Amino acid sequence: MQLLYKGFNQRANIRSYRFDGVVPSERPSRMVKNLEFLLKLDMTVLAEHRIRIQEAPALCLGILQTALATPGADTIPFLSYTITRAEILAFASARDALVEAKGTRRKHRPPFKPTTPAQWKWPGQ
Repeated sequence: MQLLYKGFNQRANIRSYRFDGVVPSERPSRMVKNLEFLLKLDMTVLAEHRIRIQEAPALCLGILQTALATPGADTIPFLSYTITRAEILAFASARDALVEAKGTRRKHRPPFKPTTPAQWKWPGQ
């Protein structure tokens, strides 16, 4: 199943993200009905964990993909779902671990120090 992000609606602090699940058909002439998934998210919880609003669709997509990845599940067990605080915390932790891993890979470079007086001048001077 392919998941397509369709947009969101917001009422008060609850934002609802819509995704379409497209099931590929075996024969092109046969139409397969798309499934619509609605994931609800409390925006105040995002702010508490310093998750940018732009990252919310990726969080929702990850939850849908996890639900599809369960062994023996051909369909997602829900059409409407409210994202829990624990799932948001897990997303924030994974993001922070990735940022930390990228930071440790960088090598510190000492600043450039000219060794001869010729290197102290700009070209053309």
